[in-house]
Amino acid sequence: MMKEKRIALIKGDGSGPEMIDAACAVAVEAAKKDGIQIIFEETPMGWNAYEKYGDTLPDESLKKAVEIGIVFLGGVGDPKFDETIGVKNPEMKPEARALLALRKEMKLLLNFRPIVYHKSLAHLARVKPENIPSEGVEQIFIRFLLEDSYFGTTDLIDEINENDRARLGIKSKDNVIGNEEIITELSYYRKETVEKYFREAFSYARSKKLPLISIDKANVMSRYDFWRKIATKIGKEEFPDVPLSHQYVDSANALLFTPARLHGVIACGNEHGDILSDGAAAAFGSMGMMCSSAINPDNGAAVFESGAGTAPSRAGQDKANPLGRILTAAMMLRHIGAVNGASAIEEAVNNILKDGYRTADLFSATDDPNKLLGTSATGKMVISYI
Repeated sequence: MMKEKRIALIKGDGSGPEMIDAACAVAVEAAKKDGIQIIFEETPMGWNAYEKYGDTLPDESLKKAVEIGIVFLGGVGDPKFDETIGVKNPEMKPEARALLALRKEMKLLLNFRPIVYHKSLAHLARVKPENIPSEGVEQIFIRFLLEDSYFGTTDLIDEINENDRARLGIKSKDNVIGNEEIITELSYYRKETVEKYFREAFSYARSKKLPLISIDKANVMSRYDFWRKIATKIGKEEFPDVPLSHQYVDSANALLFTPARLHGVIACGNEHGDILSDGAAAAFGSMGMMCSSAINPDNGAAVFESGAGTAPSRAGQDKANPLGRILTAAMMLRHIGAVNGASAIEEAVNNILKDGYRTADLFSATDDPNKLLGTSATGKMVISYI
């Protein structure tokens, strides 16, 4: 008898619904290998939800997502609406309203964004093939998803009186008009949260038998000096078997095109992790290949979102690359215990790429035009390999 597993499904905006439909079909088929029947429950968020509910984050959707505890997200946001409705109602822009609310309500501290280079697929990367060693490269970014600059102002603004806010230029993003004389963005880390984060990061690095590379800007920023000191202390006292190195964020950015020099588990703050992992995905070959999970380490609540955006310019054309969503589905299956299905998805994706099948973003002049696949066909091809 199959075991049922409920998952909140946010199809999202732009090409998100097309890509997530392909990924859902793959996930349902692959989960059968572990005796699991996935039940997706639609949970509208984003501009598509605004059209029906007048809100990019309907109350019932947020309640359902938190109650179910596992969310599969196709991505939210579309410049067409950001620059029209979003100008009049900036608080409705879903990248901030929906995504940040999910992260905060579900207390999603750890954002895993793996970039895995295989030598056999080196020709697809935007780095020189000789920079990818025969054994491949693992770059597992673990982005600290709470606090930092993304939540600082909203979390701390009520602790500052109105006169000091005005004098220092402390404003929520929704209230910025562009004529201010000074604007201050509050950023912060709490000791308890950073320590929890690094214990999880070190534990993961130990389980993967990989070094931990901590990214910071400790040479000029006090919160990153704090970050480095906590990382060093926990590494020395609790994880002496895990090699630890420190890397300034600007020099780490310069290493993205020599990926073996960032081989390991990469610990980075909210803002730095957002920027570096996107750059790593582009160096890897395409943003469409990015997979991502956001986890609450205390209760296992999680949001699975590729992090690759919604590709609104390709919406309705069956051209967007769903492989990032499909690989994200593999992360989701592994999280819910469907480890055989997860491995089958990852193996299938690698094999279709090795066999020359391509989506438009990966296609080059030397590729076989008969193996150029659209969004839906890519999903079906992965299922056939499974």
